Amino acid sequence: MMRKAEWEKLQEDNEWQFVGEGNDFLLFEAQERINNFFLGERIYFVLDRRRSREIARASAAKEIRENLNNNAITLCQIDFKRFMLFHHIGVLRQGVFNS
Repeated sequence: MMRKAEWEKLQEDNEWQFVGEGNDFLLFEAQERINNFFLGERIYFVLDRRRSREIARASAAKEIRENLNNNAITLCQIDFKRFMLFHHIGVLRQGVFNS
């Protein structure tokens, strides 16, 4: 599914953006990016195929910070048209499905 995504360039020539990890996770900056990107108050928080749940958009960065160690986390808009992928090394990328 992610292969069909259109990744947004978050920097001049790069789709990845640094957000930190562990104690250096940029909570405010990550939450601001989440708030500006997703529509609606609820989004999906996905750790893997079997572990996902609906969460409040306003608490997403906190959930990511608490779960990011050794995990890749995906946030999805409820209609699965917009998503963010957070990698455990401290970077994120965001994209949309246009089909």
